[in-house]
Amino acid sequence: MCAIFGICEINPKKVKKALDIMYHRGVDFQDIKSNSKATFGFNRLAIENISVNNQPFLKDDILVVFNGEIYNYKKLIKTYDLKVNTEAEVIFELWKRFGVEFVKKIEGMFAIAVFDKKLYLFRDEFGKKPLYFTKSGIFASEIKAVLCFIEKSINYDALAEYLAYNSSIAPNTIYKDIYKLPAGCYYDGEIKRWFEFERVENERWKIENAKEELENLLISSVQKRMQADVEIGSLLSGGIDSSLIASIMSENRKIKTFSIGYEGFENYDERKYARIVANHINSKHYEVNYTKKDFFSHFENVLSDMDEPVADSSFLPANFLASKIPLKVVMSGEGSDELFLGYRRYEEFLGFFNAYLPNKKWLKKYLERHPEDIKEWEVFRRFFADEPVFRGINEIFFQRQINKVLKVKAKEVDYQRFLKGWGSFDFTYFDLKVWIGEVLLMKLDKMFMAHTIEARSPFLDRNLVEFVFSLPENVRKSKKFLIKEVAKKYLPKEIINRRKKGFAYPFLEWLKEENEIRLIVDVNRKSKIFNEEYLKEIIKTGHKRYKQHLWTLYLFSRWYKKEFL
Repeated sequence: MCAIFGICEINPKKVKKALDIMYHRGVDFQDIKSNSKATFGFNRLAIENISVNNQPFLKDDILVVFNGEIYNYKKLIKTYDLKVNTEAEVIFELWKRFGVEFVKKIEGMFAIAVFDKKLYLFRDEFGKKPLYFTKSGIFASEIKAVLCFIEKSINYDALAEYLAYNSSIAPNTIYKDIYKLPAGCYYDGEIKRWFEFERVENERWKIENAKEELENLLISSVQKRMQADVEIGSLLSGGIDSSLIASIMSENRKIKTFSIGYEGFENYDERKYARIVANHINSKHYEVNYTKKDFFSHFENVLSDMDEPVADSSFLPANFLASKIPLKVVMSGEGSDELFLGYRRYEEFLGFFNAYLPNKKWLKKYLERHPEDIKEWEVFRRFFADEPVFRGINEIFFQRQINKVLKVKAKEVDYQRFLKGWGSFDFTYFDLKVWIGEVLLMKLDKMFMAHTIEARSPFLDRNLVEFVFSLPENVRKSKKFLIKEVAKKYLPKEIINRRKKGFAYPFLEWLKEENEIRLIVDVNRKSKIFNEEYLKEIIKTGHKRYKQHLWTLYLFSRWYKKEFL
């Protein structure tokens, strides 16, 4: 929806400079306001109430600014008999009545700042809208706006998290002294939690009524996200998740759908499935072809749009696709795989729950005497050592590899905080916090807002996710069982029953063809961050066992070269 920036001093010039850096996030309107102690700024992408430009909102010496969408703001106006019309005004009125508790009454995706005698920051429960801050009183939608005002240096604890999970983990960012507010938290000088997902199993859910409830919740979620005074389209990969969203959207209107593919690489290209769905739902369908030339020519721009390194290779084609979409809002299917255990690797981890081996101690000693530098070895080591086996679907470098590759000192990555003891629901909770919150949602926000597009994720709806956490294990099952049951009403069988295919494209082939992998060692000889011998080992056997490790190192090297060399 927009960019927000603020500083705890009266300095419109600084705020103007920061807003101009984030102009791409909102090209329709810009304004800056100060109260007696702070200055807030706002770039607007107008989606609803287009003719009304009232941010930052200033009244009674209280400043309010927010980025995102409050889906229930009209309901809140009626409930509390508010004499206002817009989301920012609703936030102000609720703040006056309830203080920090106001955030529990709003529903949507948001990053909110309030200055009332001091600075308060709020972020939605999923982390859909980014919010960065410094302890000196600066906040922004993007890191690059904060970097104008501080000296940049690397946070090596965040680098260790990046190696483990593709991204730094809130409250860390890759930069020292710049923090990101964790999802479901607020900041008033300290980080405090205002929302947490809980696992409360409800035995009333059986397969039939759970399937019906899921469909109703999904329809409701899509309808909430169809609120806009502009046209809304949908991303369409041809997989069941985006196809189901697009189909529900198409129930009441003709929509535009968008997909991307890779000519000459049919094993990666899913556009034929997207066409099947587009024909089925009668959407106006657009296709984009992504090439090696596009990959390299846009790489530096994507690094800038990322703000900090995030080692998900799909950021690049997502950015390219966004550049070709002529709309302000699109829907996306993120969240379904994690909520309904759609990844094949979840099945492998589920197998450990019922495994019984009477010789575990002997096998543990055997593994310790015969170490292997591969994930499979590490997973079995954890199992035999009675340690948590699952540590995120997107875990790349495990701790022993991090210790081996880093020459600089960093804390061990804290994975325990994302484990609740909820059985297979630990998979979902962990990945909501790390994989979805720190990687997938940042891809949607940063890559699409770079082209002034807001992406919305109907599967990641609070009511829907709380429903999933209430399901018995034998009702949720795995392999997206319930989603497939709902989809039977909306999609062709060939889409529902097709084998799951992850988002992939030939990035490693392209890097090798252009001899780009050498950059990892070249940059490291200047940065001296990594152990060169281990880097060479990873590079030598990367195509066999270290594909994602290679990408993680390459992306960081490109980012480091851009920012520090």
